Amino acid sequence: MLSRAIEEEINGFNYYMFDEPKDIDYLVVSLPDVGLVGSIAGLHLVRELEMIDIVGIDSYTALPPVVVIQNGEPKHPIRLYVGKGIGVVVTDVPIAPPALPMFAQSIVQFAKMNRVKLILSVTGMGSPRRIEVEKPRLFTLAVGREAEIEANRLNPSKIENGILVGPYALILKEAIRRRMPNLVLMVESFIDLPDPEAAAVAVEALSKIAGVEVNVGKLLEEAEKLKLRLKELMKETKNVMAKMGKTYEYRPPLIYT
Repeated sequence: MLSRAIEEEINGFNYYMFDEPKDIDYLVVSLPDVGLVGSIAGLHLVRELEMIDIVGIDSYTALPPVVVIQNGEPKHPIRLYVGKGIGVVVTDVPIAPPALPMFAQSIVQFAKMNRVKLILSVTGMGSPRRIEVEKPRLFTLAVGREAEIEANRLNPSKIENGILVGPYALILKEAIRRRMPNLVLMVESFIDLPDPEAAAVAVEALSKIAGVEVNVGKLLEEAEKLKLRLKELMKETKNVMAKMGKTYEYRPPLIYT
């Protein structure tokens, strides 16, 4: 650990580095979104791989005035955990829509600066038939050769047409602009209910890509408890999704001929 945190400003966000963010091959971005799939998957990775948080991410202008307390220790609202060549970005509060463009730019730039091989964005894909599905389907959206190779290895369901809205759409656009490989993992999920079962599918895909073994048994065992515990976060996330026009994802896309 460094004797003191090194502070670096990247596109309006302050990165407080308590250790050097080196040897990160895969950067998993797990933000509150549809079904909280990303948040649940990211936190499960952190717990199962016993990751440590080495970077705190904050902004006095773009984020609400929040300090997270864990085991009596104050933490930044957005944090980067690392372990086994993987970095996981987690946040305890939804990022407000006006701050999302700056955040997307900063996280992609951070990945470029630290020679990350692939950004992995994890989210849910709201499905009206989710209640009928025993194991949700995985869909992918790839930018860059590395992302396409990993997507093909997963053999996911195909997306023919659609619209992606929200933080992961901005990260994807920024990845295209900066030529940064980005693979979006989308799992069929409930729209406005926490979905640990969908998160388990995402974790299985992440572990295959990163080449690490992550047991999802505990996640599935605790599914009902997680649904209750994350109820308020889902409510906050739903409000934010409404503001960012998330309903666009559930209308038929334009037909191009």
